[in-house]
Amino acid sequence: MRLKTWAAMILCLTGTISVYSLDLVLIPISYYEKQGTNYVQKTYRRDITGDIAEKLDTYYEVTIDKMPLGDRLAGATDFDARRAAESYHINDVLYGTIKGDENSLIAELKLYNMRRETYELIYASDHVSQYERLIKTISERIMDWYGTSQDKVDALRFEVRQLRSELAFLKEETEQDEAEKKERRAKEEIEKTFKLGVPLSLGYWSYTKQPWVELVQGTVEVRAGIDIYPELQFSSFGKASEVSLGLHLGYRNGVRGNRERLVVNGITVNPLLGYHVNFYTRNWLCLGAGIFYELMYWKITGTGFEERTGQSLTGFSAAVEYSYQLNRQTAINFGMNLNGYFVEDTSPVIRFYLGTMIRIGRGAP
Repeated sequence: MRLKTWAAMILCLTGTISVYSLDLVLIPISYYEKQGTNYVQKTYRRDITGDIAEKLDTYYEVTIDKMPLGDRLAGATDFDARRAAESYHINDVLYGTIKGDENSLIAELKLYNMRRETYELIYASDHVSQYERLIKTISERIMDWYGTSQDKVDALRFEVRQLRSELAFLKEETEQDEAEKKERRAKEEIEKTFKLGVPLSLGYWSYTKQPWVELVQGTVEVRAGIDIYPELQFSSFGKASEVSLGLHLGYRNGVRGNRERLVVNGITVNPLLGYHVNFYTRNWLCLGAGIFYELMYWKITGTGFEERTGQSLTGFSAAVEYSYQLNRQTAINFGMNLNGYFVEDTSPVIRFYLGTMIRIGRGAP
């Protein structure tokens, strides 16, 4: 993986950059005073922790730890240092003690680095009356250990700002590259191919006006045809879509069983334009519209006479269809087709159907 990708990933995961060499946690320094042969923890007349923090704060971002120690009388231990580093997500932790007797003050501080798992001892001593000089000395030795000066720290801070800017730029560039790759993959997934479909369906249809409903019952229809899918596959609303041009042929048969007998036979020719959208994995929705030509043949048998008549009509058709793709060539369809006639005193026909679609072509729909 490229370096800039790793850098961008690190930036994304952390959200910010911790400059460990400039951040420091300071655990409060304990003061012990010699009484006889032992040292006893006391409260010094000056704020030792605050004074050291003030000296270092010029060069470092110092945070004073407020959490209670594991053993208050023993002072800060290595365990407290590791706990503070993990809690503040900072590499360097400063802790330790200052001991005093009648003549001297002795500072024994430790600098723990979490990344390297090291403990560096920093030592300084001075006369009991030279507290401020002791604090200055121990602070300078801490800075000497880092090998820094004001100029070096400023330069480092400048480099850090540059690094942050570069990583932010790399993050933006990487996100843009990923977005472009994703878009290219999406375009490649929509394979533009010419395909043919052969729909076969069996349906039930009915008239919508009451007189016609009472007259004709038991109506069924068988349809077959051919659908052409030009190379018009595209993406709409983030979904794979395609357009089809179809020519469907249907045969209808309707009868009425009562005193008189009525038989209706019809042949329908239906050119149709379809819009197909893949709304979830193998599931497709189709909206269709077109015109149709219908040739009807009526046979009415009454008492003592028989009548035959023919009729040809034209009209518009609209369809809504749900399709489940079994594999690259075969689908199961369920839908509804509405046929409306261009002449007065005719009833629109609603047809529900169940069928299959066999596709011929290189790509899946």
